[in-house]
Amino acid sequence: MMTSLTIARKAMKFGYKRYGVPGAIASGAIAVAGYLYLKKRLTASSRSGSDQ
Repeated sequence: MMTSLTIARKAMKFGYKRYGVPGAIASGAIAVAGYLYLKKRLTASSRSGSDQ
């Protein structure tokens, strides 16, 4: 299972290779924010689906 740290690390490597340090920071932050948003949405939808 991939954690947010693993996702951020892979995104930062990609951003660094492509755009340098600013790209690494931006891509890492966006990846973690997206991961946390999706995790929150999926747990909320699974909880509401089990009530039916």
